[in-house]
Amino acid sequence: MSDTNNPTPSAGEPPVPPVTPPGQSGPPPAPSYTPPPPSYPAAPAAPNLEKPPAPSYQQPQAPGGYQQPPTGYPAPPANPGYQQAPPGYQPPQGQQPYNAYQGPAAPPTNTLAIITIILAFLFSIAGIVTGHIALKQIDRTGESGRGLAKAGLILSYVFTGLAVLAVIAYIIFIVVIIAAAGAGSSYYSY
Repeated sequence: MSDTNNPTPSAGEPPVPPVTPPGQSGPPPAPSYTPPPPSYPAAPAAPNLEKPPAPSYQQPQAPGGYQQPPTGYPAPPANPGYQQAPPGYQPPQGQQPYNAYQGPAAPPTNTLAIITIILAFLFSIAGIVTGHIALKQIDRTGESGRGLAKAGLILSYVFTGLAVLAVIAYIIFIVVIIAAAGAGSSYYSY
């Protein structure tokens, strides 16, 4: 610790201001000591967003059939048998570029489901039969088209019901006409 009467502090110690006796007035002396700035970790350098220049030499082939990328680029995934097209490569005119990943293929639509929706409008009783057969085939084979088969069945039942009501109404109409004609003929004589 430093002595307040010693005007020269030892090395590494900040100077201590003199103590004023109590009774004296006046502004307090300005401190001559300034604390060192806090040390923060160094900020990371900004990433270089420019592309590195392309190498002017041909790099040797690596095992696996693909070229090692120039420095600064991430290495391609280890996939045996996969060869990456060189930069700037364009496929020949009229040819689609090769896509290594293709999603799962959708199952085909059941043909009877399509026929059911058509027959619902043309011959609804046949639409009912083909609709039930189509639903059984879809359950057995896993094909798509369940919605078409159900829609065809519903339409076939609706149109069949309307046709049955129309036939009943026609029969009732004919019976009423015959009854009216038979009752009217007994009153008239020529």
